[in-house]
Amino acid sequence: MTATNKSLMSGLSRRDFFKVAGLATAAMMVPSVLGGCTMTPNAGATSMADATQSKSSTDVLVIGGGMSGVFAAVTAMAQGLNVTLIDKGVVGRSGSTPWANGFAVLDESQDRDEWIEGVSISSDYVNNRDWLEQVLDDSEARWNDVAEWGLLDSDVRHPSLALRDKLVALGVTMIERTMVTSLLTEAEGDAKRVVGAMGFAIDSEEAVVVLAKATIIAAGAGSFKASGFPIQGLTSDGDAMAYRVGARISGKEWVDFHWTNADTPASCWRQWSGMFSSGLGRTSGVFTSGMTLDSAFQAHTGDTWTSDSGPGGTPPGGDGEGDRPSGPPPDGEGDGDRPSGPPPDSEGGDGQSGPPGTSSGEQVLGAATGLGIHKAEGVWPIDLHGASDVPGLYAAGDGLASMVCGASYAGIGISLSASAVQGVTVAEGAIAYAQQAAEPTLSEEVIAAAQETMFEPRERESGFSPAWVTQVLQNTMFPYFVLMVKEGTRLEAALSTVTFLKNHLVPMLTASDAHELRLAHETANMILNAEMKLRSSLYRTESRGTHYREDYPARNDEAWLAWVLMQMGPDGEMEMSKVLVPDAWKPDPTVDYQERYPTRFPGELEYLGLA
Repeated sequence: MTATNKSLMSGLSRRDFFKVAGLATAAMMVPSVLGGCTMTPNAGATSMADATQSKSSTDVLVIGGGMSGVFAAVTAMAQGLNVTLIDKGVVGRSGSTPWANGFAVLDESQDRDEWIEGVSISSDYVNNRDWLEQVLDDSEARWNDVAEWGLLDSDVRHPSLALRDKLVALGVTMIERTMVTSLLTEAEGDAKRVVGAMGFAIDSEEAVVVLAKATIIAAGAGSFKASGFPIQGLTSDGDAMAYRVGARISGKEWVDFHWTNADTPASCWRQWSGMFSSGLGRTSGVFTSGMTLDSAFQAHTGDTWTSDSGPGGTPPGGDGEGDRPSGPPPDGEGDGDRPSGPPPDSEGGDGQSGPPGTSSGEQVLGAATGLGIHKAEGVWPIDLHGASDVPGLYAAGDGLASMVCGASYAGIGISLSASAVQGVTVAEGAIAYAQQAAEPTLSEEVIAAAQETMFEPRERESGFSPAWVTQVLQNTMFPYFVLMVKEGTRLEAALSTVTFLKNHLVPMLTASDAHELRLAHETANMILNAEMKLRSSLYRTESRGTHYREDYPARNDEAWLAWVLMQMGPDGEMEMSKVLVPDAWKPDPTVDYQERYPTRFPGELEYLGLA
């Protein structure tokens, strides 16, 4: 004890002394902002040994209740199979589904070759034409399906809720508000196959086990819970679960940034509320320039950029919506009754205008940091039915790296129509597999071990809160100079932090209730997603599409007309590899470089000696 402390303590009664000592002890238990120490007691820690468990079996398990998941469930039901669909929220209301309102359709009035060429140019030639052809073949049929289901009816509660109504009408078993945390596997010869999944009910903390002959991941993509765009519920859960059982993952180096209102950048409802009132619309045509990082480039050179329209006159948001919709946000139930007035967190007089004295038309990028390009990120398919490397596991929609769009989002509505198409074609593959697969025989010991691992954050008496660890992750990944303007040493620095989080903080995450338990698993998944994005960005030593390396500012067709894959190795480390794009899909190498690639990266021509 220092002399100063001695003097402070002198003259204290025994009771006063213990009061001071108690306060000091309590202060040590509170997160220290100055010291950065956030390891705290878990006030809600409890034994989960007696947690209830529900267990069921099905032919096909679908994880995720968006467009692709619903189409997969409907297709499997039509073939007479038993189907169970699990959703982290409510079917049709989770993830990005409530905001999806553009559905691209190719019909006989359009030029098919023009679509194919336009998507190839937009994607810098790393799209998969086979998957694109599938979308072009079936998009109109799927549009007719959603029309029949009532998604276009003017009096529908909300288009996305018609998806749920369809499943209810067919008698699909739905397990909602349930966080799926892991895929279950059993040995099959020298390998293993996926035989279902485990999760927990968010409202009751009941463990949920579903054994299945075939499992389809349709859980969407992921982000780092960035403010300003409504994807907070997407945390790469499907990618993470698939990776942990040995599936290959691809497409992580591409970035989808989205725009947000400069006046109220964190108000996601404010930016996109009009999608609820505009309904589902049919779109056609493709962009031929793709998404650009112009605003990030300008910020990097000191010219912080905002604009009414975005670079080149069109804000290249990930869903291609050029105009920010107006109007107040809908209520949480989506029953069609919309409250009047501005959102409660705003100062504007309507659903679009900003605080007094500011312009409501300006936009800034970075509203969806961590999100990948639609249909270019997720589980790597080994066939055109979405099968993964692991028998019994399939993926569809934004959880499948089908590379319909490749390095840059290609056109308005392609994502939603591709999800619908893939829901059917992937289900066909899963149905064929399930019809010949043996019944799962997973032992109770394996199930019990998985359940124990799932509940560990609830039982941990002290550690790190998922909210704080997520904040550290966001602070690491959000700066534009990490994922938008990339450079080797900066990527390595971010990777060092992310791997530390994965190895040292994730094993110490705590949860005081079911809500925090969901957050803990989401945080672990987001950190894995961040590692994938950083490693794939380091691995691809070129610039292409939405991937810009300041130290490699040009396309390198010889080495990198390819897809980057990552897989968990035998030692638990992430292994990187690549698969070359078929020669028939590559651009003509005899065409001049600047004509072959009309969009420019900063420093590109100088790097190539063409300036």
